[in-house]
Amino acid sequence: MNDINDVVITENPRDVILFATRNKKIISYPALDRLYSRNNWANISNNIELLKLVEAMTLEGLIEHADGGYRNGPNWKEPAFITKKNTPSSK
Repeated sequence: MNDINDVVITENPRDVILFATRNKKIISYPALDRLYSRNNWANISNNIELLKLVEAMTLEGLIEHADGGYRNGPNWKEPAFITKKNTPSSK
C-alpha cells in the first residue's frame, strides 16, 4: 500500500482506526472524518456511522481520548491486515 488513502479504501474502518492510532500516535476525529470524506466514504456510510464506530471502540478500550484526539487504548490490538501480512503464509 502506498499511503493512508490506500488503507482507507481497502481496509475495514475499524482496522484503519487501529492503524492510525498505533505506536501512541494521536489522530483527531476531524482528521478521521476528512480521510473518509476525501475517499468517498469507502467502507463506511457516513460521518454518523464513523462517530458511532469511534465511540464503540473507545468503550471497548481499543482507543482512548488523548490530547484532543484518539490514541491506542489499553485493549488496542494490531490491525488484521498488518497481522496477515506478517504471517509466513502471506509471503
